[in-house]
Order: sequence, then C-alpha cells, then structure tokens
Amino acid sequence: MSTSLTLDRARMEVRAAEASEYVTRFDVHQRLQHFLMMSSFITLALTGFPQKFAELSVSQSFVNALGGLENVRAIHRGAGFVMLSVCLYHLCYLFVRIIVQKRYSAFAMVPRPRDALDAFRMVRYFLGLSKDKPAFDRFSYVEKFDYWAIFWGIPMMGGSGLVLLFAVQVAHILPGEVVPLAHTIHSDEAMLAVSWIAIVHMFNAHLAPGIFPFNPAIFTGKLRRDRYQHEHPLEYDRLMAKPAVRRTDPAEQGGVVARTPEGGSGAT
Repeated sequence: MSTSLTLDRARMEVRAAEASEYVTRFDVHQRLQHFLMMSSFITLALTGFPQKFAELSVSQSFVNALGGLENVRAIHRGAGFVMLSVCLYHLCYLFVRIIVQKRYSAFAMVPRPRDALDAFRMVRYFLGLSKDKPAFDRFSYVEKFDYWAIFWGIPMMGGSGLVLLFAVQVAHILPGEVVPLAHTIHSDEAMLAVSWIAIVHMFNAHLAPGIFPFNPAIFTGKLRRDRYQHEHPLEYDRLMAKPAVRRTDPAEQGGVVARTPEGGSGAT
C-alpha cells in the first residue's frame, strides 16, 4: 500500500514539474477555431483542385474514388459552409471577449509601426547585416499577416463561392459577367491561398530552424517555457514580471497563463 502511494505521489510530482515547464498560449476556443479552419481548408483544397484541373488523370482518379463529381462538389460545398461558420464563430468570440467581457487582449493582433520595423530588422538578420533577430511580443508580424490575410481571403473565396453556388439567382439580380468573374476570383484566390499556406505558413509555423519538426502550441494550447522565451521574449518578460496569481480563466488577457518559477500562475 505504501509503495502504491509513493508511486502516485511521484507521478503527481512529475506532472507538476512538467506543467511548470509550459506556458498556455491559446484557449480552447482558439484551438477549436484553428482546427475547424485547418480541416475545412484542407478539404476545400483536396476537392477543389481536382475540379480546377479536371483534365489530369490523378484528378479523375480522385473524383472517381469519392463516387463521382457530384459527391466531390457536395463535400466541397459542405467544407465551404464550415469555413464560413468558423469565421462567424470567430467574430462572435471577439464580440464576447471585447464587448461583453471587456477583455482587450485581441488588440494584440492589430498591426503596429513596430511590426514594419521588425520586418526590416528580420531582413537585415537574414542578409547577415545584423547578428540579432528582432524580439517579438505575443504575435510577430508574420503571424499578424497570416491572421489578417483571412479577412481578405474569406470574402473573396466565400463570396465568389456563393455566387457560383447560386449562379442562376445571382444572374437575375446582377449582370451576367459577375458569374465568370466569380469563377476566376475563386480559382485564382484558391491557388494563392494554398501556395501561401503550403510554403510560407508551414515553414514559419513548423519547419523553420528552432521549430522543426512541429509546433504543437495551436493544438495543445501550450508551449515549452524555453521556446516561449525564445520566440516571444517581450511577452515572456512581461509574464514573468507579474505576481504569481492563479487565474480561473486560462484565456485571461490573451489566452496565456504562465507558471512562474515559484509554481504559481501568471496571466497576461
């Protein structure tokens, strides 16, 4: 019996030690929104490109494997509505956080003059003109660009997709040229979005030196303390300067709860 209690106590101590090495970066709503956006985006890409490049044998094989073109279109449209729903979910989330709960941490994503300066400093670092990388706060200029690009991409993709879905109804209201224009916008914006995600976002989020092979923060909500200090030193220093007070809401002030060296919790 005493041996079992000793083992249980040891496990608890190990878990506590592991928890003290992590900083909570994203709350459950943010992680769920990302998962739904990622899943719908991948589904849209997989079902959209076989329609765009229908003459390719690989596209025809993929369409046949899913039971035909109508099935592919149904899946594509369903994923599109999921993506639009996620955007509505996110806007409602922001409304509740900012208007109802009076929490203004979301404004950390607003671009500032410092972001342009950080981009300039990063270029100097990449060219070997500076030995030090810029120190980032909660969000870097790249993360902000990724975020705000959605506010351009979704209206373009979603709006043009709805026009194509209800082409007959739209043609009764708007000039007929709107439908082929929507097709061009939908197709070209899809190429741009997939190229950006596959090359830029994947590299910065998962494949860059110091991050490879995977950044789990957006899936687990947590990031190792040493990586947080390295990737977001300005926010980390601000977190460590706060008193060790446990918050009931892990998303308080930006979705971050950091365990202080004394074992408490400090939130931004």
